Amino acid sequence: MAALTPDLWRDWAPIRVYRRDGRWAVDWCFLDGARFTAPFFDETIGSCLQRPFNLVFRRQTPIEALVDTQTAAPGIRPTGFIFHMSRCGSTLVSQMLAALPSNIMISEASVIESVLRAGLWDHSVTDAQRIAWLQGVISALGRPRTAQEQRLFIKFDSWHTVDLGLIRRAYPDVPWIFLYREPAEVLVSHRRQPGAQMVPGIVGPGWMGLDMTATAALSLDEYAVRVLATICQGVLAHRDDGGLFVNYRQLPEAVFAEIAGHFGATFDAAELDRMRRAAVYDAKAPSLLFTADTAAKQAAVTPAMRGLAEQQLGPLYAELEAVRLGRAGEPLAFHRRLPEDREVDDRVRTVEQG
Repeated sequence: MAALTPDLWRDWAPIRVYRRDGRWAVDWCFLDGARFTAPFFDETIGSCLQRPFNLVFRRQTPIEALVDTQTAAPGIRPTGFIFHMSRCGSTLVSQMLAALPSNIMISEASVIESVLRAGLWDHSVTDAQRIAWLQGVISALGRPRTAQEQRLFIKFDSWHTVDLGLIRRAYPDVPWIFLYREPAEVLVSHRRQPGAQMVPGIVGPGWMGLDMTATAALSLDEYAVRVLATICQGVLAHRDDGGLFVNYRQLPEAVFAEIAGHFGATFDAAELDRMRRAAVYDAKAPSLLFTADTAAKQAAVTPAMRGLAEQQLGPLYAELEAVRLGRAGEPLAFHRRLPEDREVDDRVRTVEQG
């Protein structure tokens, strides 16, 4: 693997960083021209690993190969980073961006997760090493594999806001956004289908600053509230760091205006039309048409869930809104609705036929 030429490196992508025989190593997957168009990075990798070639010719290298290949075959510098509260439209944004052949869209890559968590598995791993490995992984993922690819977007997992400081140290000049949604609606979504971070023990509570003993007695809703609070607190700690805060109710129009502008990306009429077409479909199940669910989620909120959301997440949601509106430091009511906030459910999405 180490002897591959720069031209051949672009066909391989890092998919896992792990300890082997006391040393850190990287697993690589042969992409053979595959683009990251699935809702999540690991779905694309899963499809690639089903090919006989990838099953027979697995590739592993020492972690140092990430630095070597970054020099020999650097990728596109990131155009923008996407952070999110979870269940708040981030997959919609990533799928709209992935719809363009000119974009590389890396969505919640487990290899990035393994780099960020390396210090938990091995306390000898320093922040400087994690930064170097993160830069190496992102550079490798951002190698253009077609002549059209010119932009690179990274969507992080929701709980990666706790590492926002380290990520900003690695990429101080890359624009970033944070997507969020009314907390009660997020809670309903996770109750119906819990994300990994909402199941105690899958994403270590200690990594998010939560005490395992204290959280063991919590209900799943109470635990979810703690996790969401940690996510929001992580990003609010960097409220003055140039990020763009976007409410779910601004989507999908915000992608064409505020988000594109913040990322310094310019799209022509054909690209805008292609993204609008992508927005018509369910972001997590692209074969299905999008069905607005805000009203249904509000109807499913129990009094207990609403109480948890208002008491523990309401102040944080108000802070997020204040930052978005440029009114940080001013009190905002939790349920305040502003004229510029149009309900997603009231938007009519049309597709021009033919």
